Amino acid sequence: MYILKETKIFRKKLLKIDDKIFQKFFPILERIEKWPPFEKKYNVHILNWKYNKYYSINLTWDFRIIFDIDNQNKIIHLLDIWSHSQLYW
Repeated sequence: MYILKETKIFRKKLLKIDDKIFQKFFPILERIEKWPPFEKKYNVHILNWKYNKYYSINLTWDFRIIFDIDNQNKIIHLLDIWSHSQLYW
């Protein structure tokens, strides 16, 4: 199992998200801890373009959790929460 570490940016955005979205957050985190969460419904994938070392997992259709993995130390860094448009437009 991996250890989850949050960045300040991640924590700040998490506190701003809607309650309905927030309720979906903890089951997703539990899934990330049990890396790799490659089930189709989570749509986990490595990003490309300028974010090619980061991963994305769906929180909702519009919101994604952006994270990085340190396999050597078994740490997953939760970096940010972005909307679909921030990532792909």
